[in-house]
Amino acid sequence: MVSVFLSIRSAFYMPDNEQENCIIDCRISTPKQYAGGGLDDQQSICVGNANKQRWNVLKIFRNIYSGRAAERADFEEKKRYIKMCQSRGITIRFYLIKSIDRFTRDGAIIYKEMQEQLEQLGVQLVDVAGVIQPKRNTLEHLDMKYDWSMVSPTESAQFAEAQKYKGEITDILTRTIGAEIRLVREGYTVRESNDGYINHRIWVDGKKKMIEIADPSRAHFFQTMFELRAQRLNDDEIVRRLNAKGFKTKTYNRWDKKKEKIIGQGGGIPLTVKQLQRYIQRTIYAGIRCERWTYFKPIRTQYEGLVSIERFNEANRGKIFIKENQDGTVQILYNHSPDKTVKRRLKYNPRFPYKFLLCDICHKPFFGSASTGKLGKKHPAYHCGCKNGIRKHKYYRIPQKKFEDSVKRFVEHLRFTDTFLESFEMVVNDVYRTREKEVVSEAAQMNQNVADLKVEQVSALTALTTTQSMLVRKKLEETIEDLQKRIEEAEGQRKEIEITEKDIKSFVRYVKYVMEHPAEVLMNTDDLRAQRTLFGLVFEETPTYLEVVNGTPKLSLAFKLSEEWDNQKSHLAAPRGVEPLFSG
Repeated sequence: MVSVFLSIRSAFYMPDNEQENCIIDCRISTPKQYAGGGLDDQQSICVGNANKQRWNVLKIFRNIYSGRAAERADFEEKKRYIKMCQSRGITIRFYLIKSIDRFTRDGAIIYKEMQEQLEQLGVQLVDVAGVIQPKRNTLEHLDMKYDWSMVSPTESAQFAEAQKYKGEITDILTRTIGAEIRLVREGYTVRESNDGYINHRIWVDGKKKMIEIADPSRAHFFQTMFELRAQRLNDDEIVRRLNAKGFKTKTYNRWDKKKEKIIGQGGGIPLTVKQLQRYIQRTIYAGIRCERWTYFKPIRTQYEGLVSIERFNEANRGKIFIKENQDGTVQILYNHSPDKTVKRRLKYNPRFPYKFLLCDICHKPFFGSASTGKLGKKHPAYHCGCKNGIRKHKYYRIPQKKFEDSVKRFVEHLRFTDTFLESFEMVVNDVYRTREKEVVSEAAQMNQNVADLKVEQVSALTALTTTQSMLVRKKLEETIEDLQKRIEEAEGQRKEIEITEKDIKSFVRYVKYVMEHPAEVLMNTDDLRAQRTLFGLVFEETPTYLEVVNGTPKLSLAFKLSEEWDNQKSHLAAPRGVEPLFSG
């Protein structure tokens, strides 16, 4: 049947006196098909057919688009070309395609509409497969002609073919997109990897599925940005730190309008504050996916995130908050402020920092106040008893100086136990050796980045000295200035890192000193809440004032009193009786 169609078409199309003009339209759906030679194959087949028919090929259109999304805009471009040729006195007779599905996949109605638009321009649509046949006049034997009498003998076959391809693309998309949606909802990935990850195929139940794993060359950048933001560094400082380490956005290929060839690359630029904030808010870095295919409900991926959910929440500071439910599901909350716990109101008077010590009679914290004498002089003291109308026992007071001197004397004789001191020093050393390793590694990355920038700068300087074009020289000078600025910023960050390296060792020495002299921390009254917390670590339970004086409070396992305490204890307090011996 096809051979019969071809012979009929040849008899109809072949002119006796001159060569007819045609254009060729080749189309594929994706750049991947282009790599496989799809366009070249179509072009070769169509050119061969045009040569066989002795047609003059004026232009070959090569396009990459889906056949549904961009085909109409592309078709308008071809119509404009036909009109331009006609305005110059050039007649195009044929529009040659390999097959109907290369022309449109939008169904029979759209196919007929596009075909009629070509006919209005005097151009006939022709396919290599021979399905499309020219129209004939069914009243030709009577020498009459109407619009309705002009029909193609294969019109029904053409419409059926066009509709078939529309149904075919629907079936293909339903299968492929449907499968991808299911995979995404199961926690797998089906698209290009997010920056900081690379795609990795695994076998699950005998099938290959794809997950994302940390990109060895880029994941550390994203982990660092979350860590620094969790540490409450401002965004400008984080951006400077990452750029100094050599961060550049991920590069990607730029294609021409027809998506036939790569014309350049995008990305590869330093981090900005806005881009940082976009990265920080992406839940995928915590292993949580939330998108249209999941009904915008968060789901856990089948792979670990680059950071923990806790670190993600710390970095986002409540703007985006991932809440983990007891059943294993997660929620995403926006502008989240955790419920504030109601705390009992405490009066932290910096003038009386040791009121938390207990009265020996009622075992409640002391009060602190300053009474005024007959001469108007203030007499500050810690006190407890019935004078205030609250506690039902005899009132007594201890002058502030005497009270606080006793506490100070006790604290000065506190020491960490030998076992705890050794263990703690070991932990501190391990932690800061680890940090020292990180700092040295970070400094090395910054050094490498500076070296790379200087190589680029030398290359630009060399080009500047050899070019004569003023436009190129101006562009190179701008590039050199930008490189110099980036070098200075990276070196500045490197100096800060160097300071950190030295501070690590001095900090270890400071920690050791504080461990040997805990009184310096415990007697610091700048932050009474912190001081009270530290005292809570010293005692198993809050002691009374006389227990502090006598050195008999229950200490935690980490502390002990110095050997000198026993020698001085007899000078610190009188024997304890039934009631306190202090009076106002």
